[in-house]
Amino acid sequence: MKNLLIIVLAFFVGTSVFYLGKQKSHQNMHLHNQKIGHKSLMVVDPYARVSSSSAKSGAIFFTIENGTNFEHRLIGAAVDVAKKAELHTHIVNDDGVMSMVKIKDGVTIEPNSKVMFKRGGNHVMIMGLNKSLMNGDKVSLDLIFENKVLKLEVLVDNKKTAKKHDHNMNH
Repeated sequence: MKNLLIIVLAFFVGTSVFYLGKQKSHQNMHLHNQKIGHKSLMVVDPYARVSSSSAKSGAIFFTIENGTNFEHRLIGAAVDVAKKAELHTHIVNDDGVMSMVKIKDGVTIEPNSKVMFKRGGNHVMIMGLNKSLMNGDKVSLDLIFENKVLKLEVLVDNKKTAKKHDHNMNH
């Protein structure tokens, strides 16, 4: 009887460990051109870029889809390949000169909407790279929201061309 109890207990422990491992690997499975995250808050088509193999900075682009009835606010980011990651955007001054600035108050993703992080707009700026980033490399990215963190694995794609603007997106 004692052996049967040990076998049953071992079965349940093994099954639990297997299931939790599957959940974790599913949650961290982040491949190019896939939706990443929870059913209600998703990151779509993430990719990283650098200007050259010797660059000390780069950027990460993606779209956040909020399928909930609640507002979410992205307030920060962290990466494993650089000293610093910040939310940035581009602004145009009165003279028509575009410059990049840090987003101080975060980015709000309204209920049932999408926000694009794209070239020439919002993006995650990665600064102080501690290694060269080549096509196919992976970057671990944490998107920090007010009430959750989405952990992503983002592919470096220095050849990807910028997508045309989607007029159905909320900004």
